[in-house]
Amino acid sequence: MLVARAQLNLIRELLARFERDDSVMRPVADHQSLYIAIIALLRSVGHVLEKVDCVEPGPRDWLRAKWPDWREEKIFKNFIEPKRNALLKEFRGGLELQSDAFGSVGVVADPSMPDCVSRVATFDVHKARDFMGRPVLPRLRDAIAFWDRCLKEAEEKSSRERRNNL
Repeated sequence: MLVARAQLNLIRELLARFERDDSVMRPVADHQSLYIAIIALLRSVGHVLEKVDCVEPGPRDWLRAKWPDWREEKIFKNFIEPKRNALLKEFRGGLELQSDAFGSVGVVADPSMPDCVSRVATFDVHKARDFMGRPVLPRLRDAIAFWDRCLKEAEEKSSRERRNNL
């Protein structure tokens, strides 16, 4: 199995946790960190594919030929790349506390936190919007589907090469 596939599987698990709607107040930082982790990992799937899975000359050349097309895909160009850059390079574009996605925010004593308090809230991912007002969940799902298609291409290419080398 490709390492990038294992990474995508982890992203799916994180998204499932992010989508969990149990009406329990949790630290806002938990929701934020899951969102940031999902975005960062979505962008790094391509890096893992390149740096770990496609280091041999054949797969590397194939990937170099595929990357220009993949980078032009709408979900990559308009979501994965810019969202990762906004969050990790500029620290903007996270989940807004003022959005309808968060219920009433409470403050609870938490000695494990630097200020000894945690902000907690319920979270409804279906109401989560990015800073442009677009729903977050469909874009995350589209990004996962995009990488799934790309990885299937890589897996099929690898499988064909193994069969041809037998």
